[in-house]
Amino acid sequence: MSPTAIPGNLILQSPSNSIWKITSDQVNPPGDAAITYGITNAGGDFNLRSAGTVDYEVEWGDGAVEISTLNPLPHTYTAGNYTLGVYSDSVYRPFFNNGAADASQITSVTIGPGANLGTDLGGAWYGASNMTSFVCPFDVTSGVTNFSSTWRNCGLTSFPLINTSSGTSFVGAWRSTSFTDFPELDFSSAITFNRAWIFSRIENFPPNMFDTTGTLSGDAFTFSWVGARLSAQSIENILVSLDTNGATGITLSIDGGTNAAKTTWSAAAVTAYDNLIVKGWTISFNA
Repeated sequence: MSPTAIPGNLILQSPSNSIWKITSDQVNPPGDAAITYGITNAGGDFNLRSAGTVDYEVEWGDGAVEISTLNPLPHTYTAGNYTLGVYSDSVYRPFFNNGAADASQITSVTIGPGANLGTDLGGAWYGASNMTSFVCPFDVTSGVTNFSSTWRNCGLTSFPLINTSSGTSFVGAWRSTSFTDFPELDFSSAITFNRAWIFSRIENFPPNMFDTTGTLSGDAFTFSWVGARLSAQSIENILVSLDTNGATGITLSIDGGTNAAKTTWSAAAVTAYDNLIVKGWTISFNA
């Protein structure tokens, strides 16, 4: 993102040639922001955190604009709510990774249709406990392979339908999230869901989600739904789909929390469970 002087604007170049502070409250780069964040700040610092090399323009939402290659990029707010826009012509990979002082300030995330998020979103918004909204165009995530802890501990009340067809790792992806209904995502390349929904509030899980996957690891479903709230129908959907998958010798955890007890399972769920045991699965459940 090259700095461009616009008539009437003052651009100050830092000695390191890495930051330009612009006094106008709008530079209007072409296209939509790669990511727009809603921020609530009590008065103090916020660090825009990402992974890898960055080259972006940031509109902080308080009239300040920066063009920078710094990572992380700090900014000081007065107390209030702000809408922060990140513009980039190259890969911009969010990586708050449980940096609580910064992640907890995020209230919403909106991904732009032209965003290039790269292939790794591991830890992207981990720890954004006050983030209740996540908006993302379906195809933006089509090339992402790593979704480990991407939304872990986020306060989301719903989750959008996004393209996860290239995803191989979903370790802890939705751990301790707040929404109850899970969308019909594409897990056709997946190899592990270890702890993916542990301690979440997931109640309703769709059928056929695991009919076709990558080659599942032996611990692919270890602790996956421990402490969740799966209904009896959701447990049937999961067990029948895993039986359809044909994988053998895997550990599955659907115990704890208010997950439906085996005494409430349907005949189809019990049959799928029995078939998986014959295939060498180890399954923990609520009796």
